Amino acid sequence: MIAKKSPQVGFGPPISIKGEAYSEANEFCAKEGKAVETVKLDETNSGFARSAAISLEFRCVSK
Repeated sequence: MIAKKSPQVGFGPPISIKGEAYSEANEFCAKEGKAVETVKLDETNSGFARSAAISLEFRCVSK
């Protein structure tokens, strides 16, 4: 599982940190010669005094 929080506060979706989370997951699974399969993805949009956040639960599966 990977959880990330954006350092910026403002309005909008967590697009950049979502990409970072998937990059980390792909890197982790690639070490085993496997691919990422998303189990659960939770996204929180940023808002007033709240930064965007993401939680990615994944597993590595054979290619």
